[in-house]
Amino acid sequence: MMTSSEARIDCLAGGPRALVRGAGPLDRAIDLGWLGQAGFLVQTAGRVILIDPYLSDSLATKYRGREFVHERLMPPPIALDEIGGAQMCRLDFILCTHRHSDHMDPETLAAVTRQQPGCRFVVPAAELDHALSLGLPAERVLPIDAGDTLPLGDGVMVKAIPAAHESFQQDAAGRHRFLGYVVKTGCLTLYHSGDTIVYPGLAATLADEAIDCALLPVNGRDAYRASRGVPGNMTAVEAIDLCNAAGIPLLVPHHFGMFAFNTASPADLELLRQCTSPRVVTPDLDTSLRLTAPPLPTETQP
Repeated sequence: MMTSSEARIDCLAGGPRALVRGAGPLDRAIDLGWLGQAGFLVQTAGRVILIDPYLSDSLATKYRGREFVHERLMPPPIALDEIGGAQMCRLDFILCTHRHSDHMDPETLAAVTRQQPGCRFVVPAAELDHALSLGLPAERVLPIDAGDTLPLGDGVMVKAIPAAHESFQQDAAGRHRFLGYVVKTGCLTLYHSGDTIVYPGLAATLADEAIDCALLPVNGRDAYRASRGVPGNMTAVEAIDLCNAAGIPLLVPHHFGMFAFNTASPADLELLRQCTSPRVVTPDLDTSLRLTAPPLPTETQP
């Protein structure tokens, strides 16, 4: 049950397509639209941010005829040719947590680069060269490493923390190749984990950030996928336990339903639907979520 000190989350009809055509939330709220896989549209009163958008079918072509077929199981909620359309809102930032193509998709980023000339791209500093090789203009790319904080304007800030896609990976300079992002608006704090397992110290780090809502992967991991070069993430149980350990009241799971070989099991999805602590809201493409900050304390009467 939600307490007066917790953020409120409501489901709104329309999904991310409705968000990009609307005026955005009021102050003290964040609208979230799931883009499939680990992708989210995050809309504050002043900023529109995409995190890990995979809106193309580039991986189906890349892996056609291979063991793990990457055919989409769900359509992209926003078509690439709509990104610069008259009904599309301004995109301010894209945050990419790592270089894997379902998180740093060359076709999606190319479309945004062409059609949204004011959009800037936040990428792991360890993957800056890779991001530039995809054609991102250097002057529009903002590299970030674990521990860094970037102001995004209108009171929105993003802080990077390490992610462990089964293990930590760092470049020769010690910069992390996999990141999670803590997005702060002044009254609400959102955590997008990127691809990660629960590693020692993560719960304590998140507890210090006072997260209102966590966006966590639930596709799990196994030795077979790892042996084929497909590292995994936390399970549904681990995502639930992490939220409870870090004092996070709201969980929005992701990284399921896109590729048949790398999704959450029906049992895990049912576990999430039945979970009451934390509150879990399983996203879909036809519904957006509004996260509203708890009411301000009433003034003390004389």
